Amino acid sequence: MIALSKTSSWERVAFPGDIEQMMNLSRKAGRVTLSDVAKHLGVGTMTVSRAINKPQMVSPELRSRIMAAVEQLGYIPNRVAGGLASGKALSIPVILPTLYHSVYVSFLEGLCSVLQVEGYQILLGTTEYRTDTEEQLVSTLLGWWPDGLIIAGVDHSQRTRTLLGSAGIPIVEIMDLSQEPIDLNVGFSHHQVGAAVAEYLAGQGYKHIAYAGTQTEIDFRSMRRIAGFQDTLRRLGLPHHYIQRSHKPSSLALGKELLLGLLEQYPQVDAVFFANDDQAAGALFECQRRGLAVPEKIALMGFNDQEIASQTNPALTSVWTPRREMGRKAAEMLLRRLRGQKLGKKQVDTGFKIVERAST
Repeated sequence: MIALSKTSSWERVAFPGDIEQMMNLSRKAGRVTLSDVAKHLGVGTMTVSRAINKPQMVSPELRSRIMAAVEQLGYIPNRVAGGLASGKALSIPVILPTLYHSVYVSFLEGLCSVLQVEGYQILLGTTEYRTDTEEQLVSTLLGWWPDGLIIAGVDHSQRTRTLLGSAGIPIVEIMDLSQEPIDLNVGFSHHQVGAAVAEYLAGQGYKHIAYAGTQTEIDFRSMRRIAGFQDTLRRLGLPHHYIQRSHKPSSLALGKELLLGLLEQYPQVDAVFFANDDQAAGALFECQRRGLAVPEKIALMGFNDQEIASQTNPALTSVWTPRREMGRKAAEMLLRRLRGQKLGKKQVDTGFKIVERAST
């Protein structure tokens, strides 16, 4: 039996039987245990444990012998059992929508720059934008009794919300804002992004403005950008139905496909807002192959302001989002909660900004 105690420091309570059961499982699996190392050296298991976890409590000479035996025998500490004994697993699951493009790398860098200094490691899972996959991941990862959990987005199944809400650990929803966050929330409004882009492109004089992207029917953040985009174009009295969709993973090649499909269906389009910079760059390369001048014949705009946006010729206008800072902020809020410290705000709006370049 394992019980959770939702105290101010978010500690777990483990019973002796839990740890003993895990040690027995390790033996059955044929793994080298702490007892094997101790028996090999002729010392107590507590001495070996101290040498590994609290080296200052063991003489340098003895610790050197113990660590040599650990390496020789191939002993791997049981972090789950150790976490139960100490009340800290030192692991933080992070659930992201996809790894098909690099937009989440800077977020992970910001996250790790804070968590790893404190000794925490991340467990990474991806959903490919599917709520059922997210539900399965949440259920599985919570079964490892992590110290906290970070999850992209604010749209979850009811079961996922129930699991996260009753987990007894800090939960941080990222990349979007919620009116009813489960616990902590760090992100920005995608609806406002879509509205701001439509305002910007219309202000540049474009009259037939399109949106192009992938997974637009299951990516809730993309859906919000489209809604803000269309609402604003409608308010400005401009056509708002130019939308090109795909179910393929994001890539440079997909940007080409989206552009060609859009121009075939709506040849009057004079500006396109893409779901990310990779797709916008792929469209730009296709324009150059076809002799379509950018932005004279058609303007192109990306999202997230990745490095490629500033390195193409012409450079791509894009929407900058503070992904690295978002990762740092999410980690800092989670750590403050784990330490039992009060938070000034449970929700942080990181904002965004349009970076204007030559493509518009």
